[in-house]
Amino acid sequence: MSNNSSMCEKKSSSIVDEEWSLYATSLVDFDPLAFNSKAYLEKLHRHQNISLSEETSLDVLESGIGGDLVKRRIDREDELAEFLSSSFHQGVRVLSVYQQHSLKPLSISNLGLLRICNRFQISPEFFDVVYGFGDKKFSLDEVHESGSYNSFDDSKYEISYQLQYMENNRRLHGDPWSLRQTGVYHQYSGPGADATKNVWILLHPMRDSVVSTRLDRTTFSDLGVEKMGFDPMRIHLLLFSSYVDNWRLYIHDMTRQFLTLEDKLMTSELPERELNFETLQTLSHMGGKLIPIPTILQASVRTIVSIRETNERLQKMGQEQTPSQDKLLIINKTRKNLQLTESRLQSYLASVQVLRERIENLKRFLADGLNLQNQDIAAESNGHLLTLTKDTVDDSATVRIVTFVTLIFLPATFISGLFGSNFFYFDPNSSNFETSRQFWIWVIAVLPLTLITVGYWKYTIYRQKRRKVEEGNKAMLGIA
Repeated sequence: MSNNSSMCEKKSSSIVDEEWSLYATSLVDFDPLAFNSKAYLEKLHRHQNISLSEETSLDVLESGIGGDLVKRRIDREDELAEFLSSSFHQGVRVLSVYQQHSLKPLSISNLGLLRICNRFQISPEFFDVVYGFGDKKFSLDEVHESGSYNSFDDSKYEISYQLQYMENNRRLHGDPWSLRQTGVYHQYSGPGADATKNVWILLHPMRDSVVSTRLDRTTFSDLGVEKMGFDPMRIHLLLFSSYVDNWRLYIHDMTRQFLTLEDKLMTSELPERELNFETLQTLSHMGGKLIPIPTILQASVRTIVSIRETNERLQKMGQEQTPSQDKLLIINKTRKNLQLTESRLQSYLASVQVLRERIENLKRFLADGLNLQNQDIAAESNGHLLTLTKDTVDDSATVRIVTFVTLIFLPATFISGLFGSNFFYFDPNSSNFETSRQFWIWVIAVLPLTLITVGYWKYTIYRQKRRKVEEGNKAMLGIA
């Protein structure tokens, strides 16, 4: 039974692979020179278990025939197939796919993604956004916010990008901020096409994300569906406005941490400063967290600029006559909001760059402080060593004096022991010490022997000093 099940799974997988290989060739704008089907399938096999689930679950938000927004949940493959096979009227259609959390795959299967791509003629560039989800140890970590912009004709456009942002994770322990992402796909067919179509696919990092919550609460009027015929990029504003201000809060929090540390280091005396490896490690960690931020913000700026330029081109192509005053007001408001979003992203980018420079400057200051601290410790250690050396020299001089005195008396003691005590004796009758008449023999024996002993000692010390000097010279010349 298990073998039959395994064979069925392999057969089903091969059928899906065959459908994937045929998918790109069915695109209206397919170019065989610009599409490597082998590399494309290899990437699919490598990432489908990381970025895609075995089952499909998504939410659909679309404008109904009566002018209302219709919301529905799709939890099975057959429901998705039924939904995609139905005829679509003109209007807005938003498909929302979710992650359980940032390390989990998206709640859509390989087959479900294939069906959606076939139905809406989605270009393969969108898969770079899809494969950025899942476990970051295995999924693609490149920044895709710059997006892919494909023009099929004068009125049909396709946009896909990955919007990355910081978000407060509300954890009680650890870093309170997490880098998250929302995948975006937008296809618009304007008045020049066979049928006006405004299709969105949103990949959310969690089911209760800010964007998904705002979409759930939105109304037909709030979303401005009736305005999208001449202002089709309005949902991009909802996406960016949901997360762009998180950067200000994140930068403010990072700046607060930095200023607290800077205040401790800059306002205290050198001996009282916390100049240690832990402080340097904290600064390096702060700087490391800021490294990818400028790249992400720059990509977001490029994305918002491209959206604004695309919106303006679509408006010009759809204007067969001068628009009404109300339409011009809405178009100008959207353009203004996109420009304001760009300006805010630029200001956040400048703030991050300044903060990074300040962190690097404080790291250099801390490194210099650690060097000075090490120099003070080395100077103090050298002082102790100098005192110890002086004490050693004094002890050595004392030993040399004792040695010299001992050498002087050693021959006399030796001769006295050799001849016995006959040169000096005590006279009990006179109570005095008497000296023998042969005393001159003791003097003649002692004086030469003393000179020889002291001279040999001096010669030995001279040879030792000379040998040390020669070894030092050889070491300096690199001989030894």
